[in-house]
Amino acid sequence: MTASLRVRVWVYVLLCGLLPWSVVKTVWTLGGDALGVSGQDWLRSVESDGGAVYEALAAVGIDLTVLAALLGVFLALGLVHRWGKIFPRWTLFLAGRRVPRLLPLIPAWVAGVCLGGYGLVLLVMVPLSLTGVIPAFTPPEPFTSSADVTWMILFGGLAFGGLGGALVLGACSYTSHAG
Repeated sequence: MTASLRVRVWVYVLLCGLLPWSVVKTVWTLGGDALGVSGQDWLRSVESDGGAVYEALAAVGIDLTVLAALLGVFLALGLVHRWGKIFPRWTLFLAGRRVPRLLPLIPAWVAGVCLGGYGLVLLVMVPLSLTGVIPAFTPPEPFTSSADVTWMILFGGLAFGGLGGALVLGACSYTSHAG
């Protein structure tokens, strides 16, 4: 049994929060410019503190954090579709068997609550900064202006809050329909 149409629509809407953040990160990784940051400057910052895996993926135009977010999208969608309860054909030896209930629920709850909380904090910080309640964000390298950092923080809040919300909503639905 899949989740209700309303739950699936809300999960899709929440996952759309990933779009601005992932587009900007992908543009940078591919060498383009966005939010006042050049792709070259972004890649230099990745090389200085990203690690070997991050560097190798960036060299072929893949941002590791976007790749990780895609895994979260896969998990969120699995929670609200039939293939999240029964292993699909392409899983070969597991095809047709029931997915153990806690296999998707534990990572969904843990990641969902953590990402959702982090995203919520980012989303609250942006208007507080814009209204002067907290100081404007100081642009770290490679950013050059406070406004550009503010946009990226907003995009991060939408991305992490949206993904976290989708995972929590999907986990709630999965729990109520598992049986």
